[in-house]
Amino acid sequence: MTMEEYLLAQLDQPVLLKDGSAAVKPDGSTMTKNEAIATNILNLAMRGDLKAAQFIMGLQKINRKK
Repeated sequence: MTMEEYLLAQLDQPVLLKDGSAAVKPDGSTMTKNEAIATNILNLAMRGDLKAAQFIMGLQKINRKK
């Protein structure tokens, strides 16, 4: 398994908290590492982080072109 394959596989794993339990989304399902990263980027953008906001705006532009 390459480094890239390993990292991508890890993104689908649940987020484990310090107490060993899995992080839970508001709907009650388990949060993946990928979802946690996306949530963190959104939260950073909401707090005024320009790089996070630019990243999201870039995604929106790509999505509009499709």
